[in-house]
Amino acid sequence: MLRTRVRATAPVTLVVSALLSAILALAWSIDTLVPAWAPAFGKPTPITLRVPYAPFIRENGPATLAYSHQRVVVPRGTVLDDENDTHRIAFAYESTRRPPSQQRIGASFVLFFALFVLTSVYLRRFGPSRTRLLRTQLGLFSAMAALVLIAKALLMFTVVPEHWMPLAVLPLWCSLAFERRVAFLVNVMLAFMAASLLLFDLPLLTVLITRGLAAGVLFLNRKQPRQMIWAGLGAGVIGAVIYAATMSILEGAYSPMADVRMGMQSPLLSCVGGGALAGVIAHLFRHGGERLLGGVSRDKLIELTDLEQPLLQKMAKEAPGSWEHARAMANLAEAAAASIGADALLVRVGAYYHDLGKTIQPKYFVENLTHGEKTPHEDLEPDVSADAIMAHVVQGTKILREGSIPESVVEFAYTHHGTQTIEYFWHKCKERNNPKNLKEEFFRYPGMKPQTKETAILMLVDSIEAASRTIQPPERAKFDEMIQRVIFGKLKSGQLDESGLTLEDLRILSARMTDTLVNMFHSRIKYPWQEKQEKQPSPDKPPKDPKEKLN
Repeated sequence: MLRTRVRATAPVTLVVSALLSAILALAWSIDTLVPAWAPAFGKPTPITLRVPYAPFIRENGPATLAYSHQRVVVPRGTVLDDENDTHRIAFAYESTRRPPSQQRIGASFVLFFALFVLTSVYLRRFGPSRTRLLRTQLGLFSAMAALVLIAKALLMFTVVPEHWMPLAVLPLWCSLAFERRVAFLVNVMLAFMAASLLLFDLPLLTVLITRGLAAGVLFLNRKQPRQMIWAGLGAGVIGAVIYAATMSILEGAYSPMADVRMGMQSPLLSCVGGGALAGVIAHLFRHGGERLLGGVSRDKLIELTDLEQPLLQKMAKEAPGSWEHARAMANLAEAAAASIGADALLVRVGAYYHDLGKTIQPKYFVENLTHGEKTPHEDLEPDVSADAIMAHVVQGTKILREGSIPESVVEFAYTHHGTQTIEYFWHKCKERNNPKNLKEEFFRYPGMKPQTKETAILMLVDSIEAASRTIQPPERAKFDEMIQRVIFGKLKSGQLDESGLTLEDLRILSARMTDTLVNMFHSRIKYPWQEKQEKQPSPDKPPKDPKEKLN
């Protein structure tokens, strides 16, 4: 059985969500669970003590409701003094949280679990095709949990403002690997998880949500990953503006200059710094981020397009006809993918490598036969011929995996025929009255239906490019009719059901492929020697008798 990529299912995602939620719930309360971390007067504090942004009552004069502009932060290592108001407030706050009740720990588990499950449901139902894969969701959820743990460590063991949390890293990676809608969803969920570590500190939650959204919007060109740095910096500036506006609304009066004069403890500067830090981290570790999310970096894809690659050299040498077919497909598929905003470079690479299995028995495929060469299928039973044809899917997948080709590229090998039936040999078997009593399933390819727009495009182009060679004369109307037949055939057989292609996508693809084929097969003016050669009689046919013309 051919091993293919596994899609995320509800039972699996529930188990994964529960496991990660349990880990985060433990991390959420870890500072109150460890007895050695409890603060005590007259002793150095083992961890940084923070108080979330909250209102308090002014006792001097008439009672009024006010907000504290600065967090009450006692750096780790500070000796608590009961005569210091800041120390007493921090001690009182920490004491009320110890020991944590089972209800609070359970509530934190429910919070994380609900956010993970909602994210998974959205991705499985409405997200891009690749986000429905189990491998992708595992990587995404692991990254979310890791960032929350990093945020918790920053709160406990550093004295920097909490706005330094570089959570915008993941939205930037999601914008690069998937699309902005996924990035926005992940950012909101991640912001709520991180803000819960500080009892949903309102200014912190506002900054985290705004900064992540802005980073995804400002990352305009996925082909230029360096823009992540500028997107992160711009998001930090926007986060700082939103922070200043939020504080002005809450407090009624807010001085940005007084905030900036606080230096490294300035929340305003930390808003900018956290965004810039996220952009730098996202850019420096983008390759690892893409692999974590189940993708492949553009640098790796460009490397795979090098025609000196050993696997491509192998195909060009052992199956030259199939190689030329793959190269022609690459041009057509890349243009088609670009027209609907799919990953054009990934489709080109997939076209290069998808038929590598034909190098095992190249003569079983008509494009590798020389002119007049007899096909081996003439001497084989239909089921044997079908088995030989289908083998190239399995063999190609095996060769690519053994060659350490990224799974996103390998996927093209086992999806470009989907689960289609080899109609020619099945029909030939029925014509012979099916002596072995075989079922139609025996003549089906052993792969899987395309799971992404990119693999679906290659499936369509594979049939369209081959059929285009039979169109005579190469006219637009004939090309358009042929493309419509191919697309409708794939739709009717259900091969595009799981690809995520919309009717609008198919309409655009049809028009773009028609234009490309017309341009590929455009007519040219004949050279004078060609016109002269056409006027001369063929050496195989003697000139006609003039008398015959008169008769």
